[in-house]
Amino acid sequence: MSAFIGPIHYWLYNKIRLVNDRQDFLAEKVAAMCGETAEELREQVAQSYGRPLPDQDLAELIEHDNIHGWLQRQINLAESREAAFIKELLDTCGGAADDLIEKAYAEHGQQTGAAAAQSGRYTLDSAAGILKALNDYFLNGMPCDAGDCVMAIHAPNWRRTGVDEAAMAKYYETWLRGFVQGANPAFRYQVAGDAHQIMSAL
Repeated sequence: MSAFIGPIHYWLYNKIRLVNDRQDFLAEKVAAMCGETAEELREQVAQSYGRPLPDQDLAELIEHDNIHGWLQRQINLAESREAAFIKELLDTCGGAADDLIEKAYAEHGQQTGAAAAQSGRYTLDSAAGILKALNDYFLNGMPCDAGDCVMAIHAPNWRRTGVDEAAMAKYYETWLRGFVQGANPAFRYQVAGDAHQIMSAL
């Protein structure tokens, strides 16, 4: 393994893979509604944005002479592929797809939050602790990107696919709510204007 691949690169790689996992989860859910059409749409998107990363160690995949650039490209591809798949589902399968996508994101977020709780790596009895866990799972740009711009960082990848950005923001917020609920049901994720907060539900 290259000495230049450190823990932060694996941390980011795992978050990229979570986006791919979420798309797999969504594909399974929509297959029940759209049938073979869902897989056809997914294949069409893969031809435009590439296939998800294989289940291999990062050291076997990464461009060792361009680590930062490779990771940034994988972020762009993962988020664009996800957004393009959703656009095709909404365009092809109609309004029922919107409800199904939102439910899938809520369920995946909750499962991910529950997995964070079961890992025993986090203290989840405070908003700060939940935010720390969330930061280990939620792909929100490169570590050098400014601040926690919850949606602004993702918008360029959504925009290039032509997906409804408001719909994507809604799905991401639904995932975040699910994560917080799964991590600790005593807390909730709340959006008020541009403010995104984790608050006690009591």
